[in-house]
Amino acid sequence: MSVKQFKWLMLAACWFLFAGLTGMPAALAASETAPVAARSPDVSPREATSFDALIGGFDARAAKARALLRRKPGDQPIEYQNDLATMRSAMAADRDTIDSLIARSTFDIRLLNAQIEALGPKPGDGESEPSAISSRRERLDEKLSRAMAPILELQERRARAALLVADIDARTGVLMNNRRLERSLSPLDPRTWVRAAGEIRNGIANIGSRPSPVANPLLFVAGGMVSILVLGAISYWLARKVWHAIVERVMRRIERSDGVIRHLALIMALDLIAAIVFVIALAISASLFVITLVAIFDPAEVSMIVATLVVAAVIVAGGQWLGRSIMASPFKQLRLLVLPPDTEKTAVAIIRNLSILLAGELLLGVLEERGMLAVNVSRLLSSILIAGGAWLIWRMAALLQLARRYEREQHPSEEPHGAAINFSGTIARLIRFFAIAAVAAAVAGYVFLARSILTSTLLSLALVCLAVYLHRSVTLAINSLAAGALRHYRRLLHFLPLVTGLILVLIVLPMLAIIWGYDANQIGEGILLLKNGVEFGQVRVSAGDVITFFIVFFIGFFITRWIQRFISLAIMPELGIDTGAQASIITFLGYVGITLAAFIAIATTGLDLSSLAFVAGALSVGLGFGLQSVVENFVSGILLLIERPIKVGDWVEVGEYSGIVRKIAVRSTHIETFDRHQIIVPNSQLITEVVKNRSFSVGPSRIIVPIGVAYGTDLERARDVLLEIAHANEKTLEYPEPAVAMDGFGDSAINLKILAFVADATDGAPTASALNFAIARRFEEEGISIPFPQRELHVRSWPEGQGA
Repeated sequence: MSVKQFKWLMLAACWFLFAGLTGMPAALAASETAPVAARSPDVSPREATSFDALIGGFDARAAKARALLRRKPGDQPIEYQNDLATMRSAMAADRDTIDSLIARSTFDIRLLNAQIEALGPKPGDGESEPSAISSRRERLDEKLSRAMAPILELQERRARAALLVADIDARTGVLMNNRRLERSLSPLDPRTWVRAAGEIRNGIANIGSRPSPVANPLLFVAGGMVSILVLGAISYWLARKVWHAIVERVMRRIERSDGVIRHLALIMALDLIAAIVFVIALAISASLFVITLVAIFDPAEVSMIVATLVVAAVIVAGGQWLGRSIMASPFKQLRLLVLPPDTEKTAVAIIRNLSILLAGELLLGVLEERGMLAVNVSRLLSSILIAGGAWLIWRMAALLQLARRYEREQHPSEEPHGAAINFSGTIARLIRFFAIAAVAAAVAGYVFLARSILTSTLLSLALVCLAVYLHRSVTLAINSLAAGALRHYRRLLHFLPLVTGLILVLIVLPMLAIIWGYDANQIGEGILLLKNGVEFGQVRVSAGDVITFFIVFFIGFFITRWIQRFISLAIMPELGIDTGAQASIITFLGYVGITLAAFIAIATTGLDLSSLAFVAGALSVGLGFGLQSVVENFVSGILLLIERPIKVGDWVEVGEYSGIVRKIAVRSTHIETFDRHQIIVPNSQLITEVVKNRSFSVGPSRIIVPIGVAYGTDLERARDVLLEIAHANEKTLEYPEPAVAMDGFGDSAINLKILAFVADATDGAPTASALNFAIARRFEEEGISIPFPQRELHVRSWPEGQGA
């Protein structure tokens, strides 16, 4: 990763943080100050002059861009690349300005077209129209021609600007690849060390010969550096003592206090104190560096060096904070790795050292690009830093594998924490591969390639770790709120971690692309394209439209659920409607509410649904073939809710299944059998096939209890006993009264049966079981036998030669 890419990465990070607050891209802001480009009859001479000035300025900049593209980089590729970046920004601004002007000017053209259409169609051959309409049409056509002239001019220059931007991007990509693949002497070659030593001597001599406000600039700088180091060491020692005291006090407060939110607030306060102390120390150090370096460098060079040192210090401080947060956080849930206690400090130190190496690479790259550091010295120092960084990355990979083993040892019989998303082994192998590749490239002389691999790996790890840490922090806070004060809204709160993760992914992915060499300008333009919208035929869809749609739809969805709950708890019990009817009404209201939410969401985005007629026609064909069964089941579900042949709570028999209807959903109906099994039946099957609904009738349901008595039994006495048993049961109805009928003569018994009625079909099985128990008890008391099948075997002959 080059220094320029690092700068673009910082710029992209700032853009992501503040894009939502600014509300408009820079191109639109520039378009507000640009002159109106429409030399129509209503434009004043002043505006026409401004338009001509705009066109002239664009033509001049386009000529400079073409000349720059025809020029060779020469011996100063960095300056040439900077010139390309400056010209690219100018061409992109011109292109965006032209886009905004065209968009603003098309209103007049649409208005003129509407006026022309209002006059009616043009007369055909041999036809005529009134002279007033004809003259009016000619005047409007003339106005339209004059209004279209600047638009065509702008469109031509817009195409030219877009082409120049694409050519500049291609040239920049070639230069970056050439620089990345530039080869020099290997750092293992003695000639590199000899040349570096010579460059150091020449640099010292050059510094000594420069005009300076002090008598001996080298001695002054050396003394200043020693003073800065001494003061820094003393300040660091004092800050460390104070910091440890603050940390101990905060940790005691955390141990004494309860609640995750309070703990997170204390940790944030601790980080804020550290940030304040760091800013104060950074300001003092920057001032001392300015005073020291001004003796040997120009003010512009001093400001650049100090700014780079400030950025490097921020990287080191960020690495220290990130290492402490993800490796030694007081919250176990926020730690990315679960390490043995004696290795936590080692892990934090490794991350801090990696941030120091990253800051050193940034400083070397900036000094080399500015020509303030000799080439061989810079590449030799960079190779040393690359070797050290590869060794630290190797140790980090070992810590990843150690954390995996330690977690398995701590929980041998349980699934490791986060095993479903545990990629520690893969990440360890991947970063080891990049470490080996960086060292190999540096040894082969490809120092810029090695630097790019090392910095890209470190920045990617830091970015991913930061995103995971932020997501876990938000999840921890939201889960605490959902389990505490906001537990009534826990279902809504559980969506927030998902939304946070999606936002972090959308931020991290473009930044990772920039880190690994993709052009930040093209990524930014892609984001702006999504924001401004992409046209599909006559429909323009933007990211804002999509976000607005989902926000409005989810608001409508939650309002629908709240209305359903309110009606179910507050209104339905007062109406005295049965449970099945209540479920049908609530489900139908849900369908209506979700449909209205979808239509309102589409209307809020401003989409023209009339232009989607072709899409709707194609979709209907797809529904007719690919989604036929889904649509059939949905329509069947609507019919079930309207006609109500079955409802929630009914006892139904569908095919070989029998049970109670528990839910009528969009696609299927849920039936619970008496064995407590859930049967999912498609709604179309309940409409097209035979369904036995034992609860459909509002009247009583009859049950049949068969019983057999032995031949020779007094049937009248048996009948009276069975009637007494039926009347004695509290579930059987007095009217229609129970009866006993003889079903016929069987092989072993005379078959009788009790015919009784119960109030509800669901009471049939328990009542029949109770009657059977009562029959067995009374028949035993009355001496009435219940026969069972018997067989008699008669042997007419016995085989000869066998005993009896």
